[in-house]
Amino acid sequence: MKVDESLEQHFPTPVLIRRHEDIGALTVALQALLEEAVQSEPNAAESSDNTTRGGFQTAGQEDFLDRNHEALRVLKGQVIWPAVESYLSQVLKCDPLMTPVSIASWAVSLNAGDWQAPHFHPKEYTVISGVYYVWVPEAPEPEGCLEFINPNLNAVSIGNQPSGHLHQPCTGQIILFPPYYMHFVHPLKTADQRHVIAFDVRLNHR
Repeated sequence: MKVDESLEQHFPTPVLIRRHEDIGALTVALQALLEEAVQSEPNAAESSDNTTRGGFQTAGQEDFLDRNHEALRVLKGQVIWPAVESYLSQVLKCDPLMTPVSIASWAVSLNAGDWQAPHFHPKEYTVISGVYYVWVPEAPEPEGCLEFINPNLNAVSIGNQPSGHLHQPCTGQIILFPPYYMHFVHPLKTADQRHVIAFDVRLNHR
């Protein structure tokens, strides 16, 4: 009896993860920049509709990565853009040089007891969401971990798939994922701050 079999993956959720090493000086500079922002700037996390609970977030109207600071220029040019170009090419199957996109970014700092509520990034024309981990304190799972929620709720409801995927981040790591991928951050217990720069990649439009 002849059998023709294939295993297909329908509607996968592609996630790109990169880890950068030898970035001690960059990490120190970015930490100082974020700690200064926490001390001196208005806290967008205090807004009732913000998903950052108890922590600090820079203003949403401003692109954090475009501030006039050498460490941010290095981060954007040598870390974030190469990862975005890789995702555009590998996942979205488009030529990064011919795809007009821009980055909207903000910084988030969490302390003990702080967390981020489940959310996704539904803004129009967003094609990629991402996080760069400036500083992640050592802590056991799931403290400070990023958890993705399975978008296939039907499969979860009948017990065929897990309800989420836990990602334990580390300093110097960048992670990119689809903007529709629901996620949240587990509360921290350590007193050491957790600093990240989050961003969305959006198609330029007229």
